[in-house]
Amino acid sequence: MRGVVADVVSTLISFAGHGDDSRTTVLSGLLAATYWADDYSAVLTVSDVHRAFPGIDDIRDVRLRKLSIDVWRNVSERNPAWTDIAKIPPHPTMPIATHGNLVKHVVAMVRISEALVPIYRELWKQDLDLDTFRAASYVHDAAKVIEFIEKDGELTAIPGYNHAIEAGRIVRELGGPEPLAHMVEAHSFAGALVVPRTRDAQLFLMLDPMCLNVFPEQGMGVVERHLKANGWDDPKTLERYRTPGA
Repeated sequence: MRGVVADVVSTLISFAGHGDDSRTTVLSGLLAATYWADDYSAVLTVSDVHRAFPGIDDIRDVRLRKLSIDVWRNVSERNPAWTDIAKIPPHPTMPIATHGNLVKHVVAMVRISEALVPIYRELWKQDLDLDTFRAASYVHDAAKVIEFIEKDGELTAIPGYNHAIEAGRIVRELGGPEPLAHMVEAHSFAGALVVPRTRDAQLFLMLDPMCLNVFPEQGMGVVERHLKANGWDDPKTLERYRTPGA
């Protein structure tokens, strides 16, 4: 909400010398924005999303900042069971006590993106857009709100539901840019893999497994989980490898 109001206030100030009609128009926009922020038609309000992800306000692009909030509100309408984003685990098989919650995963994606973008600009002259990576980070796992349900008293994932593909669809449905939608739909090795078709989507896919506190020392690691999710077996190449000529 702070970002939305700040944008309207900035516009109001810029119109300060342009006559009463201009000021009235912008003030009406400010009041509308305030009303929209307090709309409780969705379980997750704007304030709820901001509470979980205050860094959304760092997105400079107003449209991407709004999209990052709208996606979460959209998924909450599909499954009103989640009223607190901080209580969502990365996966039903990854308890928060051990692996942290989904918020930490998302925040890690944002922070690594903020480190990655300058590196690629400096070393390889790749002009990555940080706002796009931030927005993709904030929305890429939002459809887990729909995917994770309680069945027989236990949290489980809907069989066959792919949160990445669904999140990409939702981004498009809400008018988000196609490059960002593709980053989102191709971000996960878990389940039906969408092969990245762009530079940004490829980099984003690599970030996702890096930002999970899930390692072989704790049981099944991220790589093994992703292999199993796609019906692939551990190739056990090390056991079969022999030095050429030996």
